[in-house]
Amino acid sequence: MELFNMLVRPDSDKKWNLVWHRDDIPPSATPSEEEGVLKREAWHAQWNLALYRDEALEVVPGSHLRARTDVERRITTLQNGDEEEMPGAVKVILEPGDVVFYDSNILHRGVYDPAVERMTLHGSVGHVRGSEARARNVLQHGVGVYVADCDFGCLGGETEERAVAEGMRERLVAMGRERGGEGDVGYSLEG
Repeated sequence: MELFNMLVRPDSDKKWNLVWHRDDIPPSATPSEEEGVLKREAWHAQWNLALYRDEALEVVPGSHLRARTDVERRITTLQNGDEEEMPGAVKVILEPGDVVFYDSNILHRGVYDPAVERMTLHGSVGHVRGSEARARNVLQHGVGVYVADCDFGCLGGETEERAVAEGMRERLVAMGRERGGEGDVGYSLEG
């Protein structure tokens, strides 16, 4: 387990969207730069597990296998994702208890509606061979700042559960040091 959080209904007056994006390929990437990243082995997967019906995730199936088309390239550079419809996009509909696993470099976005209750567990799992891209995807969210101070005392004395949790923490801290020095691993996306 790498990243784990909860996606919730926004506290807002209106609907809003994230821009169309890939998690570790900036919109400014050239087609050859995209292809270089997409050809690397995938050492992690993201997942969403819905506690309520969830229709917030939209994806372009198969886009994690290729560079963006000219139309996709233009749409991913827009500041407002509603300005143009993404060709081939599908809405992922999850019923309570459904889970979806996906490559974080698939073209995707979140669509947030304050009128619809949302509680979806979101996370990623990965392998240590994932290198700096994995470190950046996980530790950019501030995890690297506080993870070293996590106290697993609530898990009891010398239990297997506590040993697993402490091992995960130690590997995250080491990954941050190896890849980003003092916890500064950069950001996958800017803005």
